[in-house]
Amino acid sequence: MSFVNTTSPLLAVGLVGLWRWLNRRCTWVLRWCAVPYGAVAQLRRTAYQRGWFPQYRLPRPVISVGNMTVGGTGKTPLVMWLAARLHEQGKRVAILSRGYGRQRSAVNRLVSDGVSLKGDWRLVGDEAMLMAQKCPWAIVAVGRDRYRLGQWVLEQASCDCFLLDDGFQHLPLYRDLDLLLFDATDVEGLNGVVPAGRMREPLSAAKWATTIVFSRTECGSSVVSLQARIEQGVGASIVPLYMETALGKFTHIATGKTQKVDAFKDASCLLFSGIGNPSSFRSSVVSCGLTVGDEVRYPDHFAYSEKDVEAIRLKMRRLGLDLAITTEKDALKIQEYLKRDDPLWALDVQVRMTQGEAQLREQLHAICP
Repeated sequence: MSFVNTTSPLLAVGLVGLWRWLNRRCTWVLRWCAVPYGAVAQLRRTAYQRGWFPQYRLPRPVISVGNMTVGGTGKTPLVMWLAARLHEQGKRVAILSRGYGRQRSAVNRLVSDGVSLKGDWRLVGDEAMLMAQKCPWAIVAVGRDRYRLGQWVLEQASCDCFLLDDGFQHLPLYRDLDLLLFDATDVEGLNGVVPAGRMREPLSAAKWATTIVFSRTECGSSVVSLQARIEQGVGASIVPLYMETALGKFTHIATGKTQKVDAFKDASCLLFSGIGNPSSFRSSVVSCGLTVGDEVRYPDHFAYSEKDVEAIRLKMRRLGLDLAITTEKDALKIQEYLKRDDPLWALDVQVRMTQGEAQLREQLHAICP
């Protein structure tokens, strides 16, 4: 169950096992627990929308990227895409992130000042470090309270706008543009709120988004049913933007050497990752022509140790596989444990807008002229 988010593998396995047992034997328990969860989430959003709870404005435009289901929908790649477009417009961008999985999570930390990296991934979180590496001209900071974090960033450096990573449920902070992602391959994810399903809040909350974006639309088959389901939930028609996955290159993690995505066609590989949507990553690897001999799925934001990396080496050798493939997010956490000849590679997965890009660029320009 992908809504389990912990760096403890034993705890994750235990929680997933419990959820599966309840889902198989006592579904009514999960549904009963989902009722108060959904009611509280809906009441909380209503309280902010009606002004019962205050929203705070930062002195720069705020663009939020978020989703409604627990798990990976492509938020971080979209944040980086937006950062690149704003950078092209000559804007200095600051990315605000929670920094999931990091140590001392209550402390505000600067990941990058737009010139150099300032922290270790253990202190700032894997996704924040990845964004800082991929967008070296952007300011990246992590903190629990994104309003106070934005104020703190402005004390450190100047910027023209803020990008809020995973911000749809971060209601205390006012946003000028609210982008809400739905995975086009995951219509079933909308079947119920946690723990009966994977929704963070009832689907009706989607009507508060400025713009709805469908990710992974290259699969195509579920786009129509997804749109119908959302329209039913919000009680109105929508015009979503389409975003699809674009494969970049393979990077040898130990040396930085790169290869084209078809370089390992017909090779056998061990697949391993600690991300929110490992099935999508597997599909990307298979589309490169590789044969997946085995796969290891760790909890999202998993903190690898040298022992874990050695276990990956042993499994690969025992199965006689040619190489091991992981994500860029996982790669930055295992690099320190690798030898130069380790055949471990990271697949660079990017996104591109295939419907509505002009509209989104216009929205960005209107907010950050």
